[in-house]
Amino acid sequence: MMIWYRYFLLGLMSSVFADIDPCMPGNHVLMDDPTRLTTYETDPTSVLCDDDLVTQWFRIKCGVLATTPPPLNRCGTEKPVWIDPTDMPSSGASAIVKTCMRTAFSDCRFKGEIHVTNCGGYYVYELKNVTKSYCPLRYCVEADSGVMVLPSVSVSLHDGTTTTNSGESFTKEILFTCDLGVNTEVDLTPIYYDVVWYINDQEIKRKTNLSNSAYISDGNLNESEWRGNYSLPMTVNCSVKAKAGVCPGTGYFVRSVSFFAGFTAELSGETLQENGELQLTIQLTVPLGCTFANVQGNDEYMRDFCRMRIKVIQPDQASATSQCTRAGVKNTNYNIRTNKAECGVTIFHTSWDTPVVLNISGAPDNIIKSGYRWGVIQLQTDQQFFHEVWSKVEGEKIEFYIHDDDIDIMGKSCYSSNDPHMKTFDGRHYELHETGEYVLYKHDNLSVAIHAYFQPCDWGKRNAKCNCGIAIRNSNAVFRANFCKHASGYNRIIEFIGCDNDAMTIEGFQSKQRFGSGYKIILPTGTMVTFTYGSYGSSVMLIHFIYVKPSLLDWKESRGLCGYMDGATANDFKKRDESEVQDVDDFSNSWKIVYESSESMFINPLEIQPPASSTMVREYCTCPDEYTFNDQMGASCSASPVELCSSSNTTINGYLHTCRTSLTKRDTEEEMVYFPWYTNLDDGDDTSLDSDWSGNWTENSAAEACRKYLRANPLIQKCEEVVPGFDSEDYVPDCTQDIKFMGSTLFMESTLSLLQTACVAEAVRLENLTRDDSGSGTTLLDEILALSCTNNCSNAGSCISGTCLCETSYEGDDCSLHGSDTPFLSQETNMGLCNSYLDTCSTYVITGEYFMRAQLTCRASSFKVNGSSLEMVGEILTFPGVYVNPFIGICEIPNNLISRKRRSDDQMPTTRKRRSISDGQLPTGYNISLSNDGTTFSTEVTFISFDANCYECNITTMTCTEKVV
Repeated sequence: MMIWYRYFLLGLMSSVFADIDPCMPGNHVLMDDPTRLTTYETDPTSVLCDDDLVTQWFRIKCGVLATTPPPLNRCGTEKPVWIDPTDMPSSGASAIVKTCMRTAFSDCRFKGEIHVTNCGGYYVYELKNVTKSYCPLRYCVEADSGVMVLPSVSVSLHDGTTTTNSGESFTKEILFTCDLGVNTEVDLTPIYYDVVWYINDQEIKRKTNLSNSAYISDGNLNESEWRGNYSLPMTVNCSVKAKAGVCPGTGYFVRSVSFFAGFTAELSGETLQENGELQLTIQLTVPLGCTFANVQGNDEYMRDFCRMRIKVIQPDQASATSQCTRAGVKNTNYNIRTNKAECGVTIFHTSWDTPVVLNISGAPDNIIKSGYRWGVIQLQTDQQFFHEVWSKVEGEKIEFYIHDDDIDIMGKSCYSSNDPHMKTFDGRHYELHETGEYVLYKHDNLSVAIHAYFQPCDWGKRNAKCNCGIAIRNSNAVFRANFCKHASGYNRIIEFIGCDNDAMTIEGFQSKQRFGSGYKIILPTGTMVTFTYGSYGSSVMLIHFIYVKPSLLDWKESRGLCGYMDGATANDFKKRDESEVQDVDDFSNSWKIVYESSESMFINPLEIQPPASSTMVREYCTCPDEYTFNDQMGASCSASPVELCSSSNTTINGYLHTCRTSLTKRDTEEEMVYFPWYTNLDDGDDTSLDSDWSGNWTENSAAEACRKYLRANPLIQKCEEVVPGFDSEDYVPDCTQDIKFMGSTLFMESTLSLLQTACVAEAVRLENLTRDDSGSGTTLLDEILALSCTNNCSNAGSCISGTCLCETSYEGDDCSLHGSDTPFLSQETNMGLCNSYLDTCSTYVITGEYFMRAQLTCRASSFKVNGSSLEMVGEILTFPGVYVNPFIGICEIPNNLISRKRRSDDQMPTTRKRRSISDGQLPTGYNISLSNDGTTFSTEVTFISFDANCYECNITTMTCTEKVV
């Protein structure tokens, strides 16, 4: 091996020409072949070798033999040859210098020697041809400019002027600069530069032989040189060659790294938790320019008006964001959390390089998924007039995981079921036999709450309690149902008070059966509230149960009788002051509302402030896929990251709706619907229930009867089969207690209805139930919904996906209403005293039973009240009624039956005195009845209209007494 090694060296060894001076002109040859430069990449079709090199002295024009190992496949060959600079001679001297051949195995795999002479300002080299068997190899040359450049692109604003018809204006545009990282100890005066600019790897500008001063002024890239041909975003590079004077072949081009021109958007993580948050940092990499007139106040103008908005779009998500989950909310992947109703950010010219942060919040979809779901976010600038290159600039799509956290609330619910039996979200059961209004649920950080009203049931044991009222609040909107007893009868009101129809979604379902009517309300948190109600006799109507299915936003944020939800029952009983107790009375009493206090949602009038959209802070904004920019940037915003599916609909859902904020004296003649509301009774026997069984019942027999009844239901059987953790046995203790308290199975069907509600509420949130694994075209959820129709559609319709399709002449959500049914009215639920000082008293809410939508008809006759006598006036009129639900209708008295209008304010005397009843201001009234077919009418109920400043009237005795003031 040593003999072979020396043989290679002989091929590179120089002989000494001692009798000549190689520095003298004529004694050396100028080597100026640019293909020998270390920066020259070898053409694979033309690989060269120095086996034919003529042995002689060479001078490298504007350079030297390479003194560092060049890369392979450079200098026009495969294996470059370079020299070790360690032994280079001093000025005027000669030396033997080592040579090295670069191979794939080593920088200096084989070595040789050459003679080098230092001629003062340059070197000469005695080079000899190489052995052919080692080809291809070649001597390499380094350009010697004296300066090594390391170019990089930077950006700034270029000041310019433009001329328009209105005169001269000033512009600030983008200026790219190719910065040079140079050896500052080197004199740059003799250095010249060639510079090339690239956009998206396409050459757009080349300048050559620029002096140092010319490079500074002419080596930049102005916006005007690319505007119109290229648009943001784009990549920008510059390539620079520094050379000694204009010496050809010296120096070599060094290209900068790519500069991204546009804006960047970076998420703070790859996984977004539902109800969690990531930060999206937006950063412009090039300035936002500005055009402005040469007038006073330019600084303020540039600061306030030269701005750009970057909006959030959700690419390829149009179909997803428009759909609703079975759980009642849109399957939006995320929201933008801001303190303004904006789907993006605003960038100002004066602070373009300041990063801006958007908070991206995971939007719970109320669906327990099998794995992750994907989110995609993209940004786009608006149309720009001050700086057109920034118009409609799109950022890259950013994908991220959305982790499903709904599993934390799987199987959790709260309810109050007559008598009432209570269960917290975390599953703690207790009994509450108290009278009055209580906070059932409230959210810690949102203005969302549910109140329940309890009164004696009037059945069974005298101190057993039932749900008679529910009120649900979101901010300045309240939905409430009040069936509670008052001093003279029973309230029967279902109403939505508020001006924001999007405050909650309300879906009603009606039936003439006792257990077929109710409402499902979805709050902006995604929390679902379901309650059912039914008639118990001519006047009494009770709420069977109030069922609350929480959303992920309720996790560790819930308070009230539903308890603190965190997965543990030990701390469920948190009082208002946040202290934890174990005593039921201590806990529940802290959530009782003071009778008729301002905190009550069962007072009338209920003061609701109108929404102040200009000042309301809405934090979570869902962005549409396409929208036109305006001051709100197209955002749909609320205080919750959950987006509800639809707005309330008063025509379909069957309740009264008013935007009236208070019942103070009205200053217009605007028609209002009058309905009676009386103060609920708040007293009752709240002593403990005795523990005796009645009616031949025992605890064992009652439990077995409940167990058998619940498990016989096909829907319950299916739910126990496919819904994880669902077990009807959990409801047997409540059903058993009902039998004990009532002495009968009166509420057994109520327990079944609650169980069915809980089954469906849980099933619709399970994604795995929506898959057709068998390929039959039917999912497990389809099978559950097919069994969930109320009362099995009363055998007068078909159950399709949980909805009854009724046969002809049948109505109601369970097809239980028929046109032949005669409405039933009771004076106990129509305690009709209307104050004409506050209302026009011509449109009345009528409550009863068995009302039909198709042909609800009103019949009314009018009378005057003169002391204790009645005088019938006018004719009996029949006119169409307004259907609200099977228990509520509206009759608007025709004008020709109205005996008088309310006096205007200027007609109202400032003092009162006793007047003769002959002055024509007697109280008036109406006897009203209803019919479903326009022929067969119900019994009549009576309403009296009177000025409460002048009269006191009694609907029971049908008398009115004049006041003296």
